[in-house]
Amino acid sequence: MNVMLPPALLDLTLLRFSAPSCSSRTTATAFTVSRHASTARHSRHTPLAPPPPRKSAYQYGNAGPRGRDYDLNDQRSIALESNSLAARAGQIKLDAGAELARRVKDLEQAVNAEKAALDPPTYSEEDLMLLYEDVLALPSEPEKAADPTLQELEQQQFKQDMAAVCAAEERAVLNEQLASSSTPLPPYRRLLIHTQTALSRIEAARETIKLSPNPEPSITKNEFLPVTLLTFPEFGSILRLSIRAGDAEAADLTLDLMKRSGLAIPEDMLNPLLKVYASAGNVQGAEQVLVRYLNGPPTPKQRHYHIKSHLISTPANTIPSSALALLHSYETQALHTPIHTYTSVITSLFRSNSSLGRAQAWDLFSHMRYVAHGDPDVALYTLMIRACASPVNVRPSEPEKALDLWTEMTVDRRLSPTAGAYDAVILACARSGRTTYVNEAIRLAKEMLDSHRDARGESAFKPSRRTYCALLEGTKRVGDLSRARWILAQMIAGSSEAQEAVNEEVMMHVFHTYASYRPPFTRNIVKPVEVTQAETDKVTSTANEVSPADSPSSPQQMNIAAHELKSAFSHIPPQSGAEVIHEVQILYDRILYDSGMKTLSDPTDGGALPAEQKFMHVVLTPRLLNSYLAVHYKHASFEDARDLYRNVFAECGVPRTGRTYVEALERCAIARRGHERMVVMEFADEVWAQWLAFEEVGHENGRPLSGRMIEKAHIAMIRALALTNNTEGAMEHLREFAARYPPSNLRTPAPKPAMRSTRTVLVGERPLVRMTSNLEIPDDHVPPLVMFNDIEILHHRLVARRAAADIKYLAWVCKAYEGALRARRDAALRMPPMAEAVPVPLQHDVECVAAPLE
Repeated sequence: MNVMLPPALLDLTLLRFSAPSCSSRTTATAFTVSRHASTARHSRHTPLAPPPPRKSAYQYGNAGPRGRDYDLNDQRSIALESNSLAARAGQIKLDAGAELARRVKDLEQAVNAEKAALDPPTYSEEDLMLLYEDVLALPSEPEKAADPTLQELEQQQFKQDMAAVCAAEERAVLNEQLASSSTPLPPYRRLLIHTQTALSRIEAARETIKLSPNPEPSITKNEFLPVTLLTFPEFGSILRLSIRAGDAEAADLTLDLMKRSGLAIPEDMLNPLLKVYASAGNVQGAEQVLVRYLNGPPTPKQRHYHIKSHLISTPANTIPSSALALLHSYETQALHTPIHTYTSVITSLFRSNSSLGRAQAWDLFSHMRYVAHGDPDVALYTLMIRACASPVNVRPSEPEKALDLWTEMTVDRRLSPTAGAYDAVILACARSGRTTYVNEAIRLAKEMLDSHRDARGESAFKPSRRTYCALLEGTKRVGDLSRARWILAQMIAGSSEAQEAVNEEVMMHVFHTYASYRPPFTRNIVKPVEVTQAETDKVTSTANEVSPADSPSSPQQMNIAAHELKSAFSHIPPQSGAEVIHEVQILYDRILYDSGMKTLSDPTDGGALPAEQKFMHVVLTPRLLNSYLAVHYKHASFEDARDLYRNVFAECGVPRTGRTYVEALERCAIARRGHERMVVMEFADEVWAQWLAFEEVGHENGRPLSGRMIEKAHIAMIRALALTNNTEGAMEHLREFAARYPPSNLRTPAPKPAMRSTRTVLVGERPLVRMTSNLEIPDDHVPPLVMFNDIEILHHRLVARRAAADIKYLAWVCKAYEGALRARRDAALRMPPMAEAVPVPLQHDVECVAAPLE
């Protein structure tokens, strides 16, 4: 709605702006603002304004002393006017018509001006596109096409360094024996050897002069002029060439020669050598560099390289205790490390694959926000959100904590999330296994694609393989096969690059989704129709009169079978277990075909899958075959699953794992009534013999067998024996288990490390603020045990047989394990932490000399 100013106020405003005291810019601005309104108003009132009053030719009451002369003049003017009246009569008529036309034209202009002022401005599609391209432009780095790339700069620097070293080598006087050496040396090595030899001679001469009988006072005070054999840029060239070649020994000698020559070593020359030692995990080399060439405290980047050397030197699946002690030692000296150093240490703690390491990572995160960096960056937020998918406790995920961190990062801190941050929060929500959070993961995936689009509709983030795998984590936990098939179709239709193509992790998740899927049709719940004898005879007589064209082997039946085969991978999910097995078999055969392990004469997918080799990057691994077996354990018959277990690993050349045996035994423990329970024990005994050989080895992939996996295998075997009414065999197995893993082994807990101390301190070399208590940390070293809920079925069978002695033994074993577990927990809470390891401080006053090059 356009609001017009009152005419009087508008005139006053224009008058003020048009005053001489106002500047030309102000006047132009005022007229620009009110151009449409002022023009419309004046144009609208101009035709209606009365003409100016005409001046009369007669004047009354003006006679003066010379009144007669005035009267004569007036008479002459009247005479002139009277003579021209006739000529001006026609002119008056023309002026009236012109005046009317002018007024009509002014009215039309006023109407047009008013319409132009009221109508909104119009923009073309090109104008709107240019506007929204600037508003919705995605953040991108400025293009520098004219600037050389990093590789070109490095190549130019390498040429300059080689030229400088060769020039210095030509200037130096080299030894003939060195020049005729049979071992070819790089130019920078030959120059270093010559410089080291010459500098050693100079130092020996100084020592000789100092030991003379009557030395000068300046010599006594060790006041010598520095002798520089190479310039500072030449030392820099030698150092860069050594770092480029990975020759840390030559780089160390270069810094030593600079120090002996009296040259100051800047930080940009010291940090590359520290980086080389840190990347190699050479703690001793990094610390020697800091001790010998550093005068003051280390800079933040040098502290980062020092801690990084400790992290890389730590063995895999081990808590980096030395790096943690060094980090807290720097904190006590008020030398805080950069935030990416904390990120590296927290990452190493999460990779330790232990509950204690994950708990310490969360404690270090809270401690960092209290001591050093209160505001984490996007990389650290992403790491902690992803850690919520593998929490400290026994829960599969912690989506509430992940969403809290996500809200803190995006809403409170207003940090722009990255694709990795979206993948992390989607994974944390999907792994919870709850429908509410799985739907939240899908909503976040849609937000990632839709809320960051430019004017042309292109999204800033594209779904990667990690995004699809995170979504498949949710679909397999809720059995959402429709969405899993859609995700697989999107990946097949997408890029064929190795980084984004379908791999074995994707197919493992897809097979798990098929295994957890519940078909809507179950043949066992269909009520059979009772057929009378008369109807049976009628059907038999009709079948004898059937033409050969209607026989099962006729083309009509073959067309029906072909139609059923072509109906695979339709928009409707499989409706029965047989259809599930059919689809999974198609996918598995296509994997074998694309990997070159199988030749398909006729495609079995009915044209549903593309002709390109979209599964060529799928590698056959034990976990992929285990997921393929899981589908058959759920939807196929017991005999088919048994035959597949016996053949599939040998055909693919893949070894079995502990999970393979455990899942096979658990399938035997849920055998259905009837024929399955009659044949299940033969297969269970076969698998159990293989498991015993595997258990005797005691480790898998270089790691000891988990106590939880061992107890799962034994419990599954006991349940299978009890299910087939073999209570004697089940009780014998239970006694063997109790003798091999007695309850008394559970009473002694693992030692508590010093970093898990619960003593409240304000200064210490451990986290001062914790997010996890010792009660929340599971014990990863609990030996195998058996609880009553695990073998309850055996108790029911014993009660039915009224075996009182066996019932008492079973109850005693379960209570013994339960009591030992409680005693272990109490002892772990009362156990004092071990003594803290005091890190050795760096001794900057130690004089060290680099070893000479040979």
